[in-house]
Amino acid sequence: MDEAKLTQATKRYRTLVRAVNIRRGMRRKDEKPPENHWKKRFPELEAKLLDEYYKLKGWNKEGIPTQESLHELGLDYVSEDFIQRGILTDSEGTPSKAASSKRKKK
Repeated sequence: MDEAKLTQATKRYRTLVRAVNIRRGMRRKDEKPPENHWKKRFPELEAKLLDEYYKLKGWNKEGIPTQESLHELGLDYVSEDFIQRGILTDSEGTPSKAASSKRKKK
């Protein structure tokens, strides 16, 4: 296995782990460093860093892998599952309104 294939395998693995957590309900609101992680907190910087991390991973603003990134990793079946469950609705990987309201009711 060369470096490119190893990198691709690692991305697939990390995205699949994320997909399992997304199916279990994990979203951006659940991603916080421990309260005692830093002496002084900078919420705006933390949000910006999380945005950049999601962008690097190929995830949307809620931390959900986009259809495009799933396709690039050969994980189309995951995006089909997300669409069926109402987690994704379009190629940008936008969560559906129905899925958002279901989460709020729980």
